[in-house]
Amino acid sequence: MQLEKREIVTAIILSIVTCGIYGIIWGVKIAKDSVKVKNPEDDALAEILLVIFLPFIGFYLCEKKLTEGCRARGIPHDDNSVLYLILGLFGLGIVDYCLMQSELNKLAEAGFVFDAQQPNYYQQQGGYGYTQPNYPPQNEPYQDYNNNNNNQM
Repeated sequence: MQLEKREIVTAIILSIVTCGIYGIIWGVKIAKDSVKVKNPEDDALAEILLVIFLPFIGFYLCEKKLTEGCRARGIPHDDNSVLYLILGLFGLGIVDYCLMQSELNKLAEAGFVFDAQQPNYYQQQGGYGYTQPNYPPQNEPYQDYNNNNNNQM
């Protein structure tokens, strides 16, 4: 399953028009996506409940899991969890939504795929400034691909 890119301006407008109902839905989607970057099989129930009832803590935890997932996959990502916590405490939760969605959109544009079987692969090589290492094929016995001379001097 591929990560979905969402338009931030559209989500903000829908949140205003629906008196915050879409904002809750949007927050749940952000929580699910950010947690699934770390573990595609995680249902993100704790994070979803926290995003709904205590958004500043929910986004803090979601960002922590997003950062851990990105690091485990070799994707460059800055940990903004403390920023989300501070913004949420000062009543600027909508900024949390926008910043986190922006980070998820970067991953979506790079072709990020939730794949529990191969957690280190992108759908497209070179996405998000990351180049997939050139591993030897797994079906062939290991050969020294770096040394063309095969230890001849």
